[in-house]
Amino acid sequence: LAESAFAGGLGMEIDLKSVPIAAAMRDAMVLFSESASRLIVSIKPDHKQKFEATLKGTDFAEIGTVKGTTMKIKGINGKILIESPVDDLKEAWKATLRGLAGGQ
Repeated sequence: LAESAFAGGLGMEIDLKSVPIAAAMRDAMVLFSESASRLIVSIKPDHKQKFEATLKGTDFAEIGTVKGTTMKIKGINGKILIESPVDDLKEAWKATLRGLAGGQ
């Protein structure tokens, strides 16, 4: 989610209660699991009906919206887990990568 937000420079409002999961999971597991065939797709609202019709018969869910310039993620219990400007998150991510590259 964050890398997608970084690429577009746009924020998101995400609700983890909407993520389809087979068993009880903690927020961190839902956020960071990268199970096979899991995708995040952003579509324009006027394409939603056609997109969902195309996916009929598969497991999918609308988990949030692209909105503003802040990344806001609510946990399974509704508590806000992350609320930060996308630019701040991107800089923290880049700083970590710079550190891994020896400060270059």
